[in-house]
Order: sequence, then structure tokens, then C-alpha cells
Amino acid sequence: MTETARKICKRLHAYLRMGNYDGTVHAVYPDAIYCNTSIGMISILSNAHCLSPFSAIVSGVKPFTRYEITEGQHVLMGNERIEIPECELTLDLSQATDYDLSLDTIQAVFLPNDYDIRLRHILHVIETNANGDDLSPLVCDLKPNEYSETIKPHLNDLHAAFRDQDPAACEAVTSAIAGIGVGLIPSADRLLCGYIAGYAALSAALGRSFNRVLEMTRTMAGAAASHTTELSGAFLLQSGEGLVSEDLYVLVRNVLSDAPYAALVSAANRIAALPLGGGSDMLAGVYLSLSMLYSKTPIK
Repeated sequence: MTETARKICKRLHAYLRMGNYDGTVHAVYPDAIYCNTSIGMISILSNAHCLSPFSAIVSGVKPFTRYEITEGQHVLMGNERIEIPECELTLDLSQATDYDLSLDTIQAVFLPNDYDIRLRHILHVIETNANGDDLSPLVCDLKPNEYSETIKPHLNDLHAAFRDQDPAACEAVTSAIAGIGVGLIPSADRLLCGYIAGYAALSAALGRSFNRVLEMTRTMAGAAASHTTELSGAFLLQSGEGLVSEDLYVLVRNVLSDAPYAALVSAANRIAALPLGGGSDMLAGVYLSLSMLYSKTPIK
């Protein structure tokens, strides 16, 4: 069966136009297939509105779990196609619209006069969507949980490492935080992905060299990836390359601009809607980096 992709990460599409690659199926869910490949972890998503780094979205397909796809099956990629031959599934990429998810392409960002107000809008979305088990207590006056309590003592060191542009300190503190939480993508890892996105976008607004930014984010991501699950580590490594989800790209661009507040809140709400509190964890990371890396005020 051939399915047609409607959206694709531009970086992934560029790779697939340049050559042929192979890999194996890593995990299968009703709405997602994750594949370990020679260019990293790729995601095939069904009926999603939001692209992730190195992902493609298809519409109108039956649940992937009904395709007899199993872990370890061979994956072939190239010539505008992704194939899983053993289950006769082919994804046609030729008609997919490219979306650039790389923060090195973000343009017209700056520190607006109402920067604090824009951050308060993010904080309000985090508070509204807090579920008691996520990392919202790190930024909101809410009852702590075991995960937020474990991470909180490390935050000042995290901020200091990035303020001082110290890769060694960054590696040490990130190694201590990564993997905290439950699931294939633990809460702390989502927080770190959000933190990276906020730092990279803020750096663009402040005119920092993107190569210097990548030195920090790659160090952070590499340290974190070695202390967590394989799937979460893959997403962290993509974050370290400056790649973010479609909604996260829109959010940080709208914070660092004069975009209407409604657009900012809409993007934040879409992220917050991610299941199991994952969106609130990511938003907490964004908020922490955007607020603390442009301030000398320590976390109390």
C-alpha cells in the first residue's frame, strides 16, 4: 500500500533527495512509526497537525498497528520514498510540503519591549494546563512532585553554564538532569528540549554566532542522550542541532517579535495539549531559558 505525505521536515527531505539510506523500525504506535536509520531517528506520523524534526505526516491512513509492522523490520529511504518492504508499506514524499524546523533560519527576532508580558502568557498557559505530575512546579507556585524536586537543585547550575558559555559545566549538569521521569521520553528530557529551543532563539535575537550556540546545544544534547532512553536521546540530539517541532518554532518566534499575543498563546496551547504533561514540561524549559538567560536573578 502507498500512502502520500502532506508535510515533511525540510532537513529530512533534503537528505532523501541526496541519497539512499536504510534502517530498522524502532517502535510502532497507532499514530506513529519511529525508525532508526543511518541519518538518525525518523518519524512517520498519522493525522498530526505538528511536524517534529525528521518527520513526515500522512493523512487518512488506518492505524499503523494494523499494517503488521513490527520492530526490527527493514526500512529503505530515498528517491522521494520511505518503504517498509516486509509489510508492503510505502510512503510517497513527492507531494509533501517542506517545513523548515531549524532555528538557524529564524528571522526578524528581537527583544520586544513587552518581552516580560509575552513570557507571562507562556507562564499562564503552563499554570492552566498543570496536572500535578509534570514539571510546572519549577516555574509556577504549585505543589512540587518527586520529579520537579529532583531537578530543581540543578537549575542554577544549568543557567550558569549557559550564561558563562561553559560546555564542560553544561555537560555535567545536563547529565545529572537527563532521564528523570517516566516513559520513553522522560519529563526532564522534554524540559531540556524546550530549554535548548529557548536558548537558541534568544541567542538569535541577541545576535550570537549560531556556531557558538551549536557548540553549547550539541554538548547539552550529547550528554543528555547518553543518560536516557534511545528514543528520547534521538530527539535530544536533533534538538542539539537546532531542530524543533513546528509549534515550538512558531512559539519562540512569536515571543521574540511583535506578533499578536493571540498567536503566541495559540502556539503555547497546542504544545500544552501534548499527552501526559509532556507539553507543560517542554513549555517549562522554554520559559526557564527565555526568562533566566536574560536575567541574573537566581532561582529561589
